[in-house]
Amino acid sequence: MLQKIVRHIKIAVMDKKKLRKTISTVVLMVLGGGVGFLAAKFGMEAAHMASASQVIVFIIFILPIFFLVIGIHEAGHALAGSLVNFEFRMYMVGPFMWDKEERGWKFKWNKNLNVSGGMVICLPSTTENLPKRYSIYALVGPAASLMFAAIAFGAKMTIATINVHNSLWLDVIIMLFTLMSFLSLLIFILTIIPLHTGGFYTDGARAWHFLRGGDTARFETLLMKTISSAAGGIRPRLLNKEEINEALILANKLDSHMKVYVLYYVYHFAFDEGRYDEAEVYLKNYLAELESIPKGVRGSVFLDAAFFYAYARKDLAQAELYWKQYEPSAIIPKAQVLLTEAAIQGLYNDTASVLSTVDKAIKEIPNMMDRGAGIAWHEKLVELKNWHHSLQIR
Repeated sequence: MLQKIVRHIKIAVMDKKKLRKTISTVVLMVLGGGVGFLAAKFGMEAAHMASASQVIVFIIFILPIFFLVIGIHEAGHALAGSLVNFEFRMYMVGPFMWDKEERGWKFKWNKNLNVSGGMVICLPSTTENLPKRYSIYALVGPAASLMFAAIAFGAKMTIATINVHNSLWLDVIIMLFTLMSFLSLLIFILTIIPLHTGGFYTDGARAWHFLRGGDTARFETLLMKTISSAAGGIRPRLLNKEEINEALILANKLDSHMKVYVLYYVYHFAFDEGRYDEAEVYLKNYLAELESIPKGVRGSVFLDAAFFYAYARKDLAQAELYWKQYEPSAIIPKAQVLLTEAAIQGLYNDTASVLSTVDKAIKEIPNMMDRGAGIAWHEKLVELKNWHHSLQIR
């Protein structure tokens, strides 16, 4: 195993991005090994001391406790986001997901294993003092986990003190609080250490990027300003082009994993202006960075590509090539799925289906987080509808 790690490091040293990925993998392997050892030791001791009924009760509560500690971590982010004037848009814990739509919060089932732990999305409503505000938003999640770990440990010690008669069921409660404390502490450690894995930066990494200053902080600030503007309803072609280009230059200089998100905006900027040749170049660069995106949301990239080739190039073969690679996800805007489907239906000259799908997509536009993209998509949907409506009249 050690030889394998050393070999990977030797290979990766020639590539900064691969080196960072290797370091993250090694750290996670070490942490995973330590966690596995402690969990096994704890489990064997608990099983040795407990009766069969106690073990069954303990096993039944493991998953709810896991979701509880994840939920508290994400609630910390949500609370901090509200305090620093971010717009709270999504809360996810395991298979449970709440998404803020135009008419209020809507429950959905999350079926993506890549984001099955937890996720909160809070979007900046202004760009004022963004590095400090985002750092607070990122760090309060781990802080909430650490605080809950301390509370659970305190509860365990208190119950242990009063359990003078060695009640079997109080012993079970003690074990459950021990598990809560252990998992919360583990989540704190895993999220506070600056790492990049599975397409995500840890909370500690995001805060560190903002607080360290220099090019990294400038890049993160530019990216968040662009995201904030788009979420606020600025359509792609009206975004600050100079800041997007500067962000792309810095992303290349830093060899940042977040470069893919800048390419998203560069591509949509050109596409929204109707510069299709240039947009196609950016789209290919965007697709080349696919591995940097969490698996649960990669489908949005395939939808972007499928729609481009259906709408801009009228290339059915290419459009369907990417359409078939899309995998459904509760995180991806339904409007984007319907938009792409309508464009492909148009290539089949299925006018009735196009008109029906377009109407459904237009109804979903207000529920999008990226309101700016929604404006551009609405315009293209109306164009599709008018064109196929005129064909229907003929």
